[in-house]
Amino acid sequence: MEQLNEIRNKIIEMAKLSLKMWQTTFQTFMEHDLDLLAKVLEDEDKLNNYEKEINHQLVDLVKVTNKEVKQDAILYSEVAGDLELIGDYCKDILERVEIKIEEKLLFSDETVKEYVVLYNKVEEELNNLVDALSRNELCVLKELSKGHKGVNNLVDVYRKKHTERMIDGVCNPIGCNMYLNILDFTAEVYHHTKNIARNLTKIKSSFPSL
Repeated sequence: MEQLNEIRNKIIEMAKLSLKMWQTTFQTFMEHDLDLLAKVLEDEDKLNNYEKEINHQLVDLVKVTNKEVKQDAILYSEVAGDLELIGDYCKDILERVEIKIEEKLLFSDETVKEYVVLYNKVEEELNNLVDALSRNELCVLKELSKGHKGVNNLVDVYRKKHTERMIDGVCNPIGCNMYLNILDFTAEVYHHTKNIARNLTKIKSSFPSL
């Protein structure tokens, strides 16, 4: 259906924009460049507008279509919502980074290395999602939709280690709390990426051969 194809194309643009925001957020964290923050906020506005446009189109679509297309419309709405939430978490991380820069708070080398590991895992998943969605690769999406315990376990390990560093006086309490927030937000981005892949595999109109 033409309307669903148009919505799908907007979903692809949202996914690309989410990946870009995620990468720019990390760049801001690493380079302490607040000028990059404005770019992410601009992209978040675009992401929010995409979600609104998609939901308006979906509301109009379900009024004149069948049950199967209606179910696909609901799934597309959930996917758009997850992508918009990824943008929100990028903004949440950036708020912590902004405070970190303004207050001249320092993270230890070990802390930064841990965050880089976690960031790379999420970036890889988001990048794979964009590629699979753009190429309409159901098998890749199915693989991406599988569990997320590895990242949850990693976050738990990093949270414990960072709290120990605070107790040992390596990190101050304010910086520690901000870093724990960033870990949790990063894990949420990963979880929403998994949700997106899972819902995309359920959309029958995207894979007519099913």
